[in-house]
Amino acid sequence: MKEFWESQAYNLKKVYGSDLPMQIILAVSLIVTAVLFVLGFFAFIGSIDLSFLGLAGFDLLVFAVLSAIGPIGFYSYLKTKKKTDIQNQLPDFLREISGSTASGMTVFDAITSAAEADHGKLTPEIKRMTAQLSWGISVHDALNNFAKRINTDAVKRMTITINKALEIGGNTASVFEAAAKEIDQAKRVEMQRKAEMSMYSIVIFISFFVFLAVILIIDKTIFTAIFDLQDQMAGQSIGNMQIAQIDSELLKYTFFSFVLVQSVGGGLLGGFMMDGKLSSGVRFGFILVLVSFFVFKFMF
Repeated sequence: MKEFWESQAYNLKKVYGSDLPMQIILAVSLIVTAVLFVLGFFAFIGSIDLSFLGLAGFDLLVFAVLSAIGPIGFYSYLKTKKKTDIQNQLPDFLREISGSTASGMTVFDAITSAAEADHGKLTPEIKRMTAQLSWGISVHDALNNFAKRINTDAVKRMTITINKALEIGGNTASVFEAAAKEIDQAKRVEMQRKAEMSMYSIVIFISFFVFLAVILIIDKTIFTAIFDLQDQMAGQSIGNMQIAQIDSELLKYTFFSFVLVQSVGGGLLGGFMMDGKLSSGVRFGFILVLVSFFVFKFMF
């Protein structure tokens, strides 16, 4: 049993790492989601009245969904974007190291010299690497620490390639130049993939808004006429058929349930196909759910 819980703790750390802001956001998001879900459920079944706030139970259930996917999704997206920006600056940094080592400088001196230049969001990482080297940490360990912080496949491959080349020896300048070309190639492949898959994502988003528009048109035409007829013929019968009463609120919640599933699913799939990251899908899902909520709140 002890080994089981140790294994679970390790897996939890493996998934979320030591990112304290991520853990705090996750904990707060789960607490807020649980509170909103409980309040929304009791308001939905009529146990508590929130009409003085202008909110219904279903509104709180939607807020619970938004609090569950929004904060963690946007934080993950911003964190991923920062890593991407750092990775995009790497080729210039590696070529600068290549040029410095080709002129006779050591790798240590080349990295120290590069830390004085402006490399965008990569600059703080270079300064941290320089500080580690000044403390006596080897270039091998400094590069490994850098790869762990960035934690992308391209950076990990670059680190392994450079470390192996430095262990074997040879033309150091050509090694860093080759690593820069590899990062550039990975960037071009990702841009090509994103350009091709973005078309499918756009189709998914357009389909969602078309579906939302169709729901609104049906409500403003067919069901408006049905409700008018219902008001005029309430309790009457046509032949052997009794005119049934249609609950407009229940119909609204039914339609919104359809749109809610479409918005979450379409956002997750469209965002993931566009950027290849689940965090991007969660972000788009949040946006589509929010749009759906305001449309049904003020237009339905």
